[in-house]
Amino acid sequence: VVELKVRLHCKACEKAVRKSLLKINGVKCVEIDMISSKITVLGYVDRKAVVKAIHKTGRKAETWRPSSSGAAARKRDEYFSPRLPKGFSCIIPRWGYQKV
Repeated sequence: VVELKVRLHCKACEKAVRKSLLKINGVKCVEIDMISSKITVLGYVDRKAVVKAIHKTGRKAETWRPSSSGAAARKRDEYFSPRLPKGFSCIIPRWGYQKV
């Protein structure tokens, strides 16, 4: 799981970033939250490859820093797997699938 902060202004920006990320080998799912400017990529991928793909679309990617800290974050991590973020629901658009 790779979580990054990326500022997206519109649906066209979101579509361009999603399309670029889905082209990376190993990416299973891309979740984009435009309100919090958070992109979560699920799959066997290198963080550098994800950042590079985002930079190619003309956007700046930063490491996601959750707002909670200290004991609350440690307690949260005890109950939830670090591999799959809480509330993660992947929606892959129709153009994200490849016919076999």
